[in-house]
Amino acid sequence: MLWVFVGQMLLVVALFMWSDFLPSWLNQAIIVSVILVSPLAYLTVLTKPAMRAAWRETLRDTWALNISIIRACGRLFLPSTFMKFMRFIASLKPVPTTIDGWITVCVLPFKTCIVATFPMIWIFEKFISNFSHFRPYGRTLGLSYEPLVECFLISLLGLLIGAFLQALFCRAGRATVTLRFFLFGIILICVSLIFPQAIRI
Repeated sequence: MLWVFVGQMLLVVALFMWSDFLPSWLNQAIIVSVILVSPLAYLTVLTKPAMRAAWRETLRDTWALNISIIRACGRLFLPSTFMKFMRFIASLKPVPTTIDGWITVCVLPFKTCIVATFPMIWIFEKFISNFSHFRPYGRTLGLSYEPLVECFLISLLGLLIGAFLQALFCRAGRATVTLRFFLFGIILICVSLIFPQAIRI
C-alpha cells in the first residue's frame, strides 16, 4: 500500500509539472490511473484471508461495543436506577452539622473561582475572536476582566484565611488541600504575567 501511495503521488506530481507538454490522452490516462489504483489496491489487500479476518473481528468488536453502549444507556432509565439516584439525593445532608463541614462549604466558592476564572476568560476571548466584526473588541464592546480578576484575588485571600481556620478547627488534610488551591492560583497569576498571550489573543 505504501508503494501504491508513492506511485500515485509521483503520477500527480508528473501531471502538475508536465501536463502542458504531455498529450491529452496521456494526461487523461494518468488521471484515470490515479483514481482507479487506490480502490484496486485496497480490493487486492482485502482478498487476503488474514485481512478479511481482521476486518471481521473489527466489525464484531464495533458491534459488541455499540450493543454495550445501548445497554448502558438503557440502564440509566431503569426504575431501579432512578430509585438509587433518589435515595442518594435523600441521603445528602442539606446543611453541614460540624465546624469542619461549615468551613469547607465556605471555602468551596473560593476554590471554584480559582479554578474557573482563567478558563472563562480564555473561552470568552476565543469566542469573541472568531467574529471579525467585533474587532477591535476591547474598544468596541468595552470588555474588561477587572471584576473577574478582583474576585480571583479575593478568592486567594479567602483560601488563605480558610486554610488557617481549617488548620485550627478541622481534621488533618483539609488545610493542605486548600493551600494547594491557593498555590495553584499563585501559579496561574505568574503564568499569566510571564505569558500574557496565553490568555489574550
